[in-house]
Amino acid sequence: MKRKNNRHGRHRLALLASLLCLSGNVLAEPVAALPTKIPVSPDSQVRVALSNTNPNLLVVPGDKIIAVDSAQGMFLNDNKALGQANGGVQLMTAQTTPFTFYVRTEGGLTVSVIGVPQKRDGRVLQFISSRPVQHDDARRWEQSQPYVRTLISVQQAVLRGGVPEGFTEAPVVAVPTFSLPGWLSVTPQQMWSGGGLRLYRLTVRNRGASVLAIPERLFQAPGVRAVMVFPFSTTLMPGTDTQVWVTVSNDGEGQANG
Repeated sequence: MKRKNNRHGRHRLALLASLLCLSGNVLAEPVAALPTKIPVSPDSQVRVALSNTNPNLLVVPGDKIIAVDSAQGMFLNDNKALGQANGGVQLMTAQTTPFTFYVRTEGGLTVSVIGVPQKRDGRVLQFISSRPVQHDDARRWEQSQPYVRTLISVQQAVLRGGVPEGFTEAPVVAVPTFSLPGWLSVTPQQMWSGGGLRLYRLTVRNRGASVLAIPERLFQAPGVRAVMVFPFSTTLMPGTDTQVWVTVSNDGEGQANG
């Protein structure tokens, strides 16, 4: 009997050891921390926590940071902040009290930032501008051909799986307001900023119980210059969706830059 109990005891110890190993593997599983997204508008001011023990990365998606202005000595890497491949800046500070600095972008955005130093992990901060950026190189391409031809070229580029010349993908903002039947829902998926134009990819879904007509004129709204339903169809079956590409004018969205 003693031998049997010892054998059972060894089995229990082996099982416990296996469970501990499994628990250790679970605890060691890496966890991805998503970027912190901060809505901004031109000349606005935001208050953000910054690490004063690790580098911080600031990014304006769809744009490029060209300058960070601050009082001398606020950052440890004043002369090396720029040059990230994504157009962002890496900032390191040893400050212990809040301080103000200014972020300026190629697209003309200026944001005042109150940095609140903390002993914490480094952060990736994405400033999401409410104003679509405008790029000079895209504007030059747009103006190099007749306007109608430019609109056609924009659509042809995305049908080929590419991007119109000079356009860059950016967070979806300033989506036109459409007057659609109640059973049609619109979900913006992507936006590309050009010069005088920007492009949206929308998912349109028929939430009703009957077939609905979706002529391209249905998506006319202030600023809309061209509409393309792809794959092409004039109707949408119940419970199905389709992709709609909408080209919009940037007139009134600010001056061109970049």
